[in-house]
Amino acid sequence: MNMAHIHLLVNHFPILGSIFVSILFLVAMIFKNAFLQKVSLWFLVFVALFTAVAYFSGDGAKNIAENVSHVSDSLVHDHESMARIGLILMFFTGAIALFGGVFYSRKPTLPLYLQIAVMAILVVNVVIFIYIGYLGGLISHPEIRSFFHAPTIYGFLS
Repeated sequence: MNMAHIHLLVNHFPILGSIFVSILFLVAMIFKNAFLQKVSLWFLVFVALFTAVAYFSGDGAKNIAENVSHVSDSLVHDHESMARIGLILMFFTGAIALFGGVFYSRKPTLPLYLQIAVMAILVVNVVIFIYIGYLGGLISHPEIRSFFHAPTIYGFLS
């Protein structure tokens, strides 16, 4: 198993994890379930850890991909740049989640300002990580790239 394998295994955790935690946290907010909110915060801490693994395994995956196939340097650069932004954002999000999980572990509820802040940051995380995943897919999935270079069909695509 090399770094490309590790990167491909863990790169879905930040995307799917942030979506899952967002839905879980939203449900917990709607039903005012403090326990589920706290569980969501701890899940978010684990998603942040997997995000770091995905990011740091990316360099090894890049080196292997460059040697194996013709990979566009601009696609890799775009993916890497956005991944860096995603890592910083998820580090910030994970720190807030860890703070909330530890500081409010013995409190009956999470304060409203923390709930709103976490939910807002989660929405931004979801959008950014979906975009990062899309950019990563462009690197190794030519079927995604070919959509933008499709021939004109009945004048609909130009």
